[in-house]
Amino acid sequence: MYLRNKRQLLAFVIIVFLTFGWIIPVRAGVPTEQLKEKIDAIRKILDDPSLKDRKPARMEFIMNVVDSMVDWQEATRRALGIHWKKRTPQEKEEFIALFKDLLKKTYSDKMDLYTGEEIVFDSENIDGDYAVVKAKIINKKKGTDIAVDFRALKKGDKWLTYDISVEGISVLNNYRVQFAEIIVSSSYEELVKKMKRKQGIGSQASSKTSKESKQ
Repeated sequence: MYLRNKRQLLAFVIIVFLTFGWIIPVRAGVPTEQLKEKIDAIRKILDDPSLKDRKPARMEFIMNVVDSMVDWQEATRRALGIHWKKRTPQEKEEFIALFKDLLKKTYSDKMDLYTGEEIVFDSENIDGDYAVVKAKIINKKKGTDIAVDFRALKKGDKWLTYDISVEGISVLNNYRVQFAEIIVSSSYEELVKKMKRKQGIGSQASSKTSKESKQ
């Protein structure tokens, strides 16, 4: 359950941890301004020398900021696609937590992929409660750039990101295809088991049970 395109993986890692320089357009709107605010907060965490050798703590602080800028329910609903409506409230709550932990575990050890890229926000388009912020990730050393779209949903006075498209390819669509393949070929329950195994949840529970039985 990973992004299959290497350029998309690199762009997503850079975006998730927001460890880049940024340039915003002169007429930036609220969605872009709020994104910049979160970037500033995360960069302060990354620049904190007291957290340099405390990767778990640094990751926790970063995820706290990411949590405040992402609509996890909307992102998870779209990642699960047509199978979302069939889930009970309890299953939805569990899957949201599993999906968030999957992304955290997948990308938390890949910050070294960042090599000084810069993000330039080109424009934003607001349509009611939805917005698309267009940007480019530029690597001056390699002379390359990657087109990125942030998709956000307005909740109250906040614009929360729910999807990122890299060179026209949706991150959520990648996961939706993989999730659907497992559900169709097996079952939703099997998908949950695979996600738990990938995160070590099942093995941790088994280990705990084994230790308790020996006492």
